[in-house]
Amino acid sequence: MQKAKKKGFPFFWLFYLLFVAVMVGFWFYAVSYVKKCLVTYEESQPGVTMDAILAEFREKGLDDYMRIEGEVSRFETQEVYASEFQSRVKGKILFADPSRGVQNPASPRYDLFANGEKVGIVTLKETSSEPFFLHLLTISQWALDKVEMESIKAENAVEVTIPEHYVVKVNGIAMDERELTQDAEVSSEFTYAADYVEVPSFVTYRTEGLLEVPQVEIFDPNGNPVNVEAKTNGTLTSASLKEFGESEMPADLEAMVLEQTERYTNFFSVDLPGCRNSVSPIKDMFPADSYYLSLADTYRREDMWMYSSHDAPKFKNEKVSHYVRYTEDLFSCEVYFDKEMLLHKTGKVKVDTTNFKLYYGNLDGEWKILDIVTLLSGQEG
Repeated sequence: MQKAKKKGFPFFWLFYLLFVAVMVGFWFYAVSYVKKCLVTYEESQPGVTMDAILAEFREKGLDDYMRIEGEVSRFETQEVYASEFQSRVKGKILFADPSRGVQNPASPRYDLFANGEKVGIVTLKETSSEPFFLHLLTISQWALDKVEMESIKAENAVEVTIPEHYVVKVNGIAMDERELTQDAEVSSEFTYAADYVEVPSFVTYRTEGLLEVPQVEIFDPNGNPVNVEAKTNGTLTSASLKEFGESEMPADLEAMVLEQTERYTNFFSVDLPGCRNSVSPIKDMFPADSYYLSLADTYRREDMWMYSSHDAPKFKNEKVSHYVRYTEDLFSCEVYFDKEMLLHKTGKVKVDTTNFKLYYGNLDGEWKILDIVTLLSGQEG
């Protein structure tokens, strides 16, 4: 009887199964590795870092991160702008989208929104970069670079007119030639006085682009604060110091002003010895080339005859007031009085009421009348 043929060991199938197992394991590993690489790559994208930064913004706010870009008024601090930005995002839902336009791969920019309104731009910076996955991918690390404010409207303005040597401060910072709108101007009030002494001139300062309504302070040349109210109308805060404060008049000046004013009016009522012949009786009160001496001389020659004969005048209700010292060599004051005269022809009492504003200048150590403004002049009787 023939014996059965003995089967050989199935090496082929063994190697085949082993190969299949190796391939399955390889592809499992390869897929797992690629997946891991892709996950790592995705996690290294700037958008992931941006999400983490937004979460930090929501938790801690933006105080520690914000930087103001562009020009900021020198009269306001960056903290003021930062505070304004904070108010625009506080309590609102924040999210970010990549900014439109060409991006710098190393500094991606994101538009920051608060409740759907764009309020700023966030810029990231690449802190490290290395090739990955057979140099086909790059793994980067990102960090916050800056937060820029968006469209903050700084619309407030300041305009102040003050004497030339005074100082105006906006939010504690002095304005200077950078804010001057024009050269110094002399008020028409000092037209005649300016021919003889230095008179106050006025300058106007203006600045714009302020975020908040500013605090305005004015100081005299000695550094003393001047009480002038700054008024705000819409977006413009303005103040003007063209009127100088009054002070107490020295007694000797008051006596001089009253004596000279009485003498001046007596010249025109023909009550001053020598007034018909020349202006000498009042010449010492004015500069030699004074306009008022010319007027007095014209009156003496042409109109003095019109005044009725009367007894010596009596001055009543005399008052010197509103003394204003502009400089060491210039002051003004007001004089009021009633001058009673008994008319010889009719026996009636005539009353001249006079109210002058006088401008005095110190010329070579003597006070001279530089200008006279008639505030009130009337006759009765």
